[in-house]
Amino acid sequence: MFNHVQRGAIIANMAMWKWLDYRAIVETACINSTKELLEVKQAYHDLFKRSLEEDVAKMTNGDLRKLLVGLVSTYRYDGKEIVKSLALYEANILHDVIRKKLFNHDEVIRIFTTRSKAQLIATFNKYKDEFGISILKDLSSGSPDLFPSVLKIIIRSIISPHKYFQKLLRLALNGEVTDENVLARIIVTRAEKDLQEIKDMYEERGKMSLIAAINNKTSGHFKNFILELIGN
Repeated sequence: MFNHVQRGAIIANMAMWKWLDYRAIVETACINSTKELLEVKQAYHDLFKRSLEEDVAKMTNGDLRKLLVGLVSTYRYDGKEIVKSLALYEANILHDVIRKKLFNHDEVIRIFTTRSKAQLIATFNKYKDEFGISILKDLSSGSPDLFPSVLKIIIRSIISPHKYFQKLLRLALNGEVTDENVLARIIVTRAEKDLQEIKDMYEERGKMSLIAAINNKTSGHFKNFILELIGN
């Protein structure tokens, strides 16, 4: 039986079986703490005899490779301390390149792959304070291309991972066909961490509990597996 760290490594590997699942890689890099990411990378190396960085690099190219390899390679400061002047400075940098539609600018990659989560949140907040629009909305109005879409996944996963996950669960369960891959990925990776908080938010924002939704929208061995992980 795999432990939760090994399951995280397996999920990351499965995200690269046929094509790259950008969400799964971003979640691994950005929602885990620095210590947790290191543990997943070690488990990945032990299980697959390759590095996570190596496989992400193999599945990507160009600036997207720089961004994603940078995310899984980084060793972020995990503390709460921030530098307010730096948040303002880098909010201005991001605003300038986004307005010019230079989403893959080296400065964007540098900021997203090196700054602590607390510093990034301060920068995103300063962006809205200074320019009257959230960075997410600015990116949404800029381009339908893949690179800004990945940036938005990074931002959402850093700002509010519980909100991010409950929204993905709702989308996975509310479609005509249940997205079992997304459902399994979230339950498997969060079961021993913060799944209760995600379940609570899911219920607060809808008319049905997560367990009830899973009972209604899944069946067979998959249903039993998911409910067992949840602890129901």
